[in-house]
Amino acid sequence: MRKAVCYVDGSFNPEAGKYAYGCIMIHDDGSTEEYCGSGDRPDALQQRNVAGEMIASMLAVKLALIRGYKKLLICYDYSGIECWVTGAWKAKNDLTRSYRDWMRAHEQDIEISFQKVEAHSNDKYNDMADKLAKQGLLKEPGFPELK
Repeated sequence: MRKAVCYVDGSFNPEAGKYAYGCIMIHDDGSTEEYCGSGDRPDALQQRNVAGEMIASMLAVKLALIRGYKKLLICYDYSGIECWVTGAWKAKNDLTRSYRDWMRAHEQDIEISFQKVEAHSNDKYNDMADKLAKQGLLKEPGFPELK
């Protein structure tokens, strides 16, 4: 069964009033796709970089489904990405509840697993996701067109 791996990360710039996301998908043939962007929704700004982390994770699921994968491993450095979905953490606000519910709703379409990686530990793909998230801060708010 085909399996994709996605590394996700988020960033935040209070002066710009934006959060950002970075996502790198590693296909089962070793090729990669990179995505980044930003958002400025007032309710999400309160979550700072975590808003970008959640968007990157949802983007990873969308990409995997579009590319025909049945399994997806999401590699992250912020524990909420996994813990809200599994119920290990309580989703205490509308944004984290929306994230949890969206991810759980897609578990019927694709098998999602998670792997924690240490931030800033010279993990090649985690460092790339971090860099993409920072680049996303330079983009106008919005989401990439997925083909």
